[in-house]
Amino acid sequence: MLKLYVMRHAKSSWDHPNLEDHERPLSKRGKKNAKKICEFFVKKKYKFDYILLSSSKRTKKTLKILLKKIEKPKKIISSKKLYLSSEDKIIGIIKKTPKKFKSVLLINHEPAVRNLVRSLTKNHNNNHFKLLNYKFPTSAFAKIYFDFNEWNKLDGNGLIKEFMRPKDLQDSKE
Repeated sequence: MLKLYVMRHAKSSWDHPNLEDHERPLSKRGKKNAKKICEFFVKKKYKFDYILLSSSKRTKKTLKILLKKIEKPKKIISSKKLYLSSEDKIIGIIKKTPKKFKSVLLINHEPAVRNLVRSLTKNHNNNHFKLLNYKFPTSAFAKIYFDFNEWNKLDGNGLIKEFMRPKDLQDSKE
């Protein structure tokens, strides 16, 4: 069984409107929400063998926050090909994931994250799907299970098992 975690990057800052989109950093709220999701990953003991992320500054900074507390994955790939890419291109990239990796975290952008989950899943009547289809906010993630063992078989038969938004989590006491 394969697990794909599809996460939207944390909230970016608009303090410098002249910055190129690719170079926008995280906002204070973005950092706080990424930490909340990170704490959730730690609490649930989620482990990722392989991480794929867009080359944008905000996706890299989101990952940097996660890596402070989660177990380091075996491989991390940051690619400009994922930046503002379509779900079809992303599926093509995920399909090239070596079969030794069973748990993949993708950190990317809207609308690709929502469209990707729509394309890869079949259980569209559950509450997780309805919530993410309504809005896939920054720092949120969806967990999808596939009942096969090779990424090149990726299809639309995945099952959404979880959709978590930062607002669903209580503030940490840290």
